[in-house]
Amino acid sequence: ALLAKMCTIIAGDEMRHHLAYREFVKTIMGQDPDGMVLAFADMMKKKIVMPAHFLRESGGSIGEAFEQFSNCAQRLGVYTAQDYIDILKKLNAYWDIGNLRGLSDEAEKARVYLMKLPDRLQRISERM
Repeated sequence: ALLAKMCTIIAGDEMRHHLAYREFVKTIMGQDPDGMVLAFADMMKKKIVMPAHFLRESGGSIGEAFEQFSNCAQRLGVYTAQDYIDILKKLNAYWDIGNLRGLSDEAEKARVYLMKLPDRLQRISERM
């Protein structure tokens, strides 16, 4: 019962973060599409590092415990590469990345990168 309550609280908190950041980006996209597309592409190229990545077990190296957790979650189907790809597709659609026009040359390259990224990640995940 306690674990279920904790999970419910965490899930609610995660959903609030998701909705807030999704709307922040949508608002910024309306004001500065070039800057937002460039920032989004830059973030995706550098990879998203979860804060839990820095946790470690006593005597273990940083990232080792999170890597084990991540591998376990992938094998159990709790959070998979496909989930990540699906989220990226939904965000690209929600922010209408595919239909942005009038961008600078650099931002247009970033937009194209973002639109191709889900398929690229799909091919990589299929080789795993």
